[in-house]
Amino acid sequence: MDHDGFLDREDMAVVARSVCDRLGIVDPHRARVLKAYEQAWLNAVAAIGTDGFGRISRKAYVRHAIRAADRLEFVARIVWPIGDALWDALDTDGDEKLSKAEYARLWAAYDVVGKTARNAFERLDVNRDGLLAKDEFAQALYDFYYRDNGGVPITG
Repeated sequence: MDHDGFLDREDMAVVARSVCDRLGIVDPHRARVLKAYEQAWLNAVAAIGTDGFGRISRKAYVRHAIRAADRLEFVARIVWPIGDALWDALDTDGDEKLSKAEYARLWAAYDVVGKTARNAFERLDVNRDGLLAKDEFAQALYDFYYRDNGGVPITG
């Protein structure tokens, strides 16, 4: 968040609070999202390690994320907990589906807007029912990290 080229605990906390604020997420979902970001940080530290200042360099983070042997762990321990917590916060009726508007709202919190978010929704809505099911999203994450061709971009 401070553009120093390193990820640290405070960066994760700032992003978590910012995303919750942008989405209007309140407790109990807010507490779960904040906890998911904190847990993702702790899992990243355990898997990647830090420098002498408690930071993870961008290079080390990316290297860990793309190593084939670490992808499953990376997604399961760092990516999915945050996505799962945010998903549940936005899925107000509990049907494990997001409308195009809910999906766009989620990505807008990360400054991904307009055509990019709409195209991503269309690509992920495999059964073309106008709703993005949690399992469709999980499959897209899996494909992104595990397909031999490098996956399909989740955000367009």
